[in-house]
This record gives sequence, C-alpha cells and structure tokens, in this order.
Amino acid sequence: MNRQSLKTVLLACSTITFSVGLINFNNYLMDGRFPYAVPLTCFQQAFCTALAAMLFGLQPAWFPSLTDPVQKVVVDVKFVATGALPIGALFATSLVLTNLAYEHLSVAFLQMLKESNIVLVYLFSLLAYMEVFSWRHVQVILFAIFAASLTIKGELNFSMVGFLIQLAGGICECARIVLQGVLLSGKKVDAMSYVLLVSPVACSLLFACLLTLMVLPAGIGGPGLTVPPAAVFWEWLPTLLCNSLVAFGLNVNIALMIKNTSPTSYIFVGVVKDVVAILVSIVVLKELVSTLQFISFSLQIGTVIVWSLLKMHPQKFERGMLHGLREILYSELGVKAETGGMLVKSATEDSKMPKA
Repeated sequence: MNRQSLKTVLLACSTITFSVGLINFNNYLMDGRFPYAVPLTCFQQAFCTALAAMLFGLQPAWFPSLTDPVQKVVVDVKFVATGALPIGALFATSLVLTNLAYEHLSVAFLQMLKESNIVLVYLFSLLAYMEVFSWRHVQVILFAIFAASLTIKGELNFSMVGFLIQLAGGICECARIVLQGVLLSGKKVDAMSYVLLVSPVACSLLFACLLTLMVLPAGIGGPGLTVPPAAVFWEWLPTLLCNSLVAFGLNVNIALMIKNTSPTSYIFVGVVKDVVAILVSIVVLKELVSTLQFISFSLQIGTVIVWSLLKMHPQKFERGMLHGLREILYSELGVKAETGGMLVKSATEDSKMPKA
C-alpha cells in the first residue's frame, strides 16, 4: 500500500468512527434527554468556531489557505456569497432536519435511507459539471431508487413526517457535499480553513433561527423546534461539550476526505459508515429491522459497489453491466493466478540455485 492509499484508508476509518459516534450521540440526546434540534446544532457550530479560531491563533500554519502566501485565498464578499454562505446555510439546515428525523424514525432506517444520497449527489454533480452524463450511470441510479423504495416498503414503523424531514435534510446534505467538493477542489481551501470559514456562517444562521424560536409562541414549531430552559442547558453542558468535540472532529475529517478524494468516493465511505451504524443500532439499541429491509439494504450496498467500479473502470462497462462485472472479476482472478505462478516460479528457481 502506497502513502496515498494509506492516507485514504486512515481518513475513511476516522470519518466512519466520528460519524457513527456522532449519529448515536445525537440520537441519545434527541431521545428525550436534550430534544432541541436547533440549540443542539447551534451549540455544536459555536464550539467548532471557537475551537477552530483558537487553533488558528496557536498554530496558523495549520490554515495555509489563510496564512500561506502561495496557497492563500482571498476571503472577500464574492467568496463568502458564492462559497461559505450557501454551504453554511445548507449545512445548518441539514443538521437541524436530520436531528429532527430522530424523533420520528429509527437510526437503522434513517441510515438505510441515506444510501439513496448517491442519486442526489450524482444529479447535483451533473449540475455542477463535476460528472458526465452516461446511460450506464442512469441504469445504476434507477436500481438505487428501486432498492430505496424496498427499504421504505419494509419499514415496520414508518412515519411520513419523518420521511419528508429526512428527504429534505438529504437534499440539503447532498447539495452541500457537491458545493464543498467544488470549494475544496485543487488547492483552493484546506480542511482546517474550511471549518474556520464555514462554521461561523452556519452558527450565525442557526443563532438567528434560535432567536426566532425564542420569540414565537411555545410549541408552534413542534417538539424538536423549541428552546430548553436555562437549568436544562446547564445540566447538559458537559455532555454538549463532548458532543461538539465529536462534531468538530467529523467536520475536519469530512473536509479532508472530500478534498483528497471526491464527493462520490465520500458517499462510498458513507456506505461503510451506514453499515456500521445499522449494526450498532441493531446490536446495541435493539432496533427492529424487517427481512425486506435486509434484502433492500444489501441491494443498495451492491449498487454503490457497482457504481464505484463503473467510475474506476468505465471502459470495461461499454458493452453492458454484466460484461463489465465479468471483465473485472476475470481480470482480478487473472492477476491473482499470475501472481501465484510467479511466486511458485521464483521459489522453484531459488531452490535450483547453488548454495554458498
């Protein structure tokens, strides 16, 4: 494994760890303990902003896009309006909506629904000219939609309200991923600078939303869109600090992952993350999953694997999906056989060499 491959694997593992940890941490808080979606996400972004600013003061070299004369980007009105502001708005909205969805649907089902994000990312990537249209891609996308529909069909405790909330959150999340991929492409913005630039925007928007909730009549926004009493906030402050630290680690890892790979590769890592999150929800949280959902989720995983192979070896799929999969399988087996033959040959030749 070369250095870049090792770096990618380590980033993928750390992203999965932080993501699964934050999913279960947020679900733990939203499940009747601290069920306040806007204050929770606002506190997370305020913490990320404060920590990033502190690190910027202590180690400015970690923020080359803001300090390095060669890599420095101009943070002007245009950059904020076309980059940081839309990404921050989408990020803040997706955080609130995905946390609200925990009140209506199980963690396992929500993670299964997120497999359909590959469809939304592809569509948004087409609009951003980061993907090229192909009928092969459309075939995989249609199958992904079919597998997602089976997941919904097999849900034992389906909630239309929760589904619509998660769908809206997924749209915002996928749009944010693609825009973030555009912003972080090349050497435009490094991961730490990205967090320092986007977190204050998201925090400001969430704080404005929080002030709006404070002046509205109690309960008008639903159970999750309320403001906690001061006593409840101070009681859960240590837990909120730990939760926000995990959120900061996840934000940095996501930025590094997208910068060093691509939005589609990030979704592929998300598949492994979803598998781990579902296993944790079944084994630890004792959530129920139907047989149809097991089948549909397996189809979704297969869809993402085929999608990844299609992206890596497009020429092998020119004569069809089955032909491409067969070509890749045969080539892998051929490489293994050839490698094994070389090892045997080398061992045989070594045995014929005269001994010293």
